[in-house]
Amino acid sequence: MAKSEAAGERPARRSVFSLPRFQFSLGWMLICVTVVAVAIVLSMKIGEFVATLLFAVVYCVLPTPLLIFAVFARGDSQAFAIGALIPWWTLRTWLPESSSLSSAIWLLVMCSACGTVAAISRRWIRFTGS
Repeated sequence: MAKSEAAGERPARRSVFSLPRFQFSLGWMLICVTVVAVAIVLSMKIGEFVATLLFAVVYCVLPTPLLIFAVFARGDSQAFAIGALIPWWTLRTWLPESSSLSSAIWLLVMCSACGTVAAISRRWIRFTGS
């Protein structure tokens, strides 16, 4: 008889929706808070440069890996990338007169929200078998 059967233990079952275990690290949290604090201080001191840098990263750099993932990835990564690309098409329709900084912030928030909804929707479809 196996050792686990003798002890009366059952093997752990993984649910379809179970996410990988994630553990917070105080070191990484300190690094993230420090980076955010430095970015805020820089934006107060040289605000136009930081706004331009954020605009360039969001509009020029971020779409490239999303497009690569949408074409070549599979599974949840591909669903997230396709969902995250949607707000780029709707930006000028919803916010035609917005500044570059507010547009960049809006895109970051909406891309992460739409990508998450797309990945969750894909998992729901696989779970229900639809």
